Amino acid sequence: MRVLTLIDSLIAAGAERMAVNIANGLSRRGVQSFLCATRKGGPLEVFVDEEVKLLLLNKRHALDVRAFWRLRCFVSREQIGVVHAHSSSLFWAVLLKLSCPRLKLVWHDHFGYSEQLHRRPRGLLRVLVKFCSYVFVVNDKLLKYAVEKLALPAKKVAFLPNFADLEEVAALEKPLPDDGQGPRLVCLANLRRQKDHDNLLDAFVRIRRRYPAASLLLVGGHFNDDYFHHLSQRLLKEAQLGGRVHILGSRNDVAAILQAADLGLLSSLSEGLPVSLLEYGMAALPVVSTNVGDCALVLDQGRCGRLVPPSDPEALAAAVVELLDIPEEARRLAEALKGRVATHFSATSALDKIEKVYAKILS
Repeated sequence: MRVLTLIDSLIAAGAERMAVNIANGLSRRGVQSFLCATRKGGPLEVFVDEEVKLLLLNKRHALDVRAFWRLRCFVSREQIGVVHAHSSSLFWAVLLKLSCPRLKLVWHDHFGYSEQLHRRPRGLLRVLVKFCSYVFVVNDKLLKYAVEKLALPAKKVAFLPNFADLEEVAALEKPLPDDGQGPRLVCLANLRRQKDHDNLLDAFVRIRRRYPAASLLLVGGHFNDDYFHHLSQRLLKEAQLGGRVHILGSRNDVAAILQAADLGLLSSLSEGLPVSLLEYGMAALPVVSTNVGDCALVLDQGRCGRLVPPSDPEALAAAVVELLDIPEEARRLAEALKGRVATHFSATSALDKIEKVYAKILS
């Protein structure tokens, strides 16, 4: 079995983390595993196991013939049998299939705006998925969408929970920018509008009324876009934030940062099944999250963490303050989440399911 995991880039985001986790996990189980980032590399490159052969194509546009030919030659030379394409890399996976009909395609749909699926263009998708032997989706809404809107047979699509593969806790790359005197809150999410950091900052202003020494660490990549500049301006101009919010950017020492934190946050408007919640669980952090996507599934409908409505900074702040006020409850929820992640979102169960699909479509 020789499998190529295909992804657009290796930025530190959910779909990209899963692509690396799957490529590494397959390799550790004895599968000949390859990983290709079609557009660019990124911070996750350092987490790719040495046994996984990595190809960075640096394609310039969707129809970059030279880059595609490099990929086609790589697939032929390495005798790849299965291409496991994540998110929008499906387009190039289908081009590969057309140029090499023996290939079997698996698509992994990570679409994060599951609250706005009615707005998702599906004309081209309905054509592309016809070339797939199997489709994995990361939440129940995407499963229903695949069957009802993309006209996929139910036997060719399945829900596959994300899983975390957090590195062992090591030393911090550099000291954290706060003084550590107050509770340290962390939000592990790229700086994108979907993640609604404005809601988080509004809540943090309210949290500081109770805990003025609290600090907030924003861990995740940004795209130097209008949203990033808007957040940066807020931090500069708003005295209520008091220099207690720090944008750390994309970091490779996430496990160590989580180990140093007191509480994990997610303030999104929309989600699939966020890997950040799984990583909070592995780090035994108490969690407050907005109730979107499959956050309630991860947090067991609130039995392993606090769920609040999206776009409600009052509710978000109140839930955080409650857990800071009652550390015994925070510890109970953290341990419950750690156990739930180990039981229901393990790499072993996910990789078992993936390998069974590969074996079936190759038989």
